Amino acid sequence: MIKLDFITRQLAKAQKKRHEHYVVNRIWNLLGDTTIKFITQQFVSRGDARALTDMYFPQLGIHIEVDEGFHKSQIEGDRLREADIINATGHIILRVDVTKDVDEINSEIDKIVFTIKSAKNSSSNFFPWDMDAEMNPKTYIEKGYIDVEDDVAFRVMSDAASCFGRTFNGLQLSYIHHPAEPGKRLWFPKFFENESWSNEISEDEETIRECCKIPGKFQDHVDRVLNENTVSRLVFAKVKGPLGDIMYRFKGEYEVDRQASQLDKGIVHKRIAKRVKTYPAGESATVMEPADVHEHLEIFYESKIRVMPENDRLKLAFFILRDLSL
Repeated sequence: MIKLDFITRQLAKAQKKRHEHYVVNRIWNLLGDTTIKFITQQFVSRGDARALTDMYFPQLGIHIEVDEGFHKSQIEGDRLREADIINATGHIILRVDVTKDVDEINSEIDKIVFTIKSAKNSSSNFFPWDMDAEMNPKTYIEKGYIDVEDDVAFRVMSDAASCFGRTFNGLQLSYIHHPAEPGKRLWFPKFFENESWSNEISEDEETIRECCKIPGKFQDHVDRVLNENTVSRLVFAKVKGPLGDIMYRFKGEYEVDRQASQLDKGIVHKRIAKRVKTYPAGESATVMEPADVHEHLEIFYESKIRVMPENDRLKLAFFILRDLSL
């Protein structure tokens, strides 16, 4: 039923665009293959901006574009946009001209369906669409990597963290040590404003700006980040999934740009890799050093305790002091 919900919601995205809705529905129905995943209105990075394609088949790297009448006045712009997408992704773009009569449109759609089926049959690394498997850490541990181009997302933080050499359950911290690679961290930021943080990611997802709205806390945070020995962060952004549920989507590996980072402008992180290595459980790094344990406690305090109302923090302090005095 989850897959049906995903499919119907993807098809519904084009409901207000009659021609696009016709093409997308006809392609999907003629394919008649639920092992093939499709996404409508897919964002694609193109240099310093992003494009939106009408239909995308991620297992095959195929995009479908529906050309309506207004496209005839922007032929050169469309050509450049298509070239940008192909250069950035290596994907294939197939087009349907809906200014033609319906029989010609259907003929173009038939050719596209044939191309998609042929691409699936000739692929040596086609994996049937399995919604549970694509959010299961085991899938990426067996592959040996996680790649931005695979549009990887997990239901909870602990599933994402479990791809890197240690099994987690009920993870709550938004920033932890990489279990297998010393000096790296796993980060689960929110890219929407909340009461404490206002983080942003650029359109091309190459840059993250980390900002705290609590002045004193941010000064301490900036000082710690710029002085710590962290090499990089593997980022899993908290986002809304296609069914409206919360997910953690992999954005890549980022490192701090120390020159661009300033107290008044935030900490700037630049993407250095779209693919990172995964590890089976048991391949975690050595036992934490005391300094690492201290840093974990400090992160926990900053993210979970310091943001609590003052009365709750006083109660917690009372319970801790009472336990210490027993």
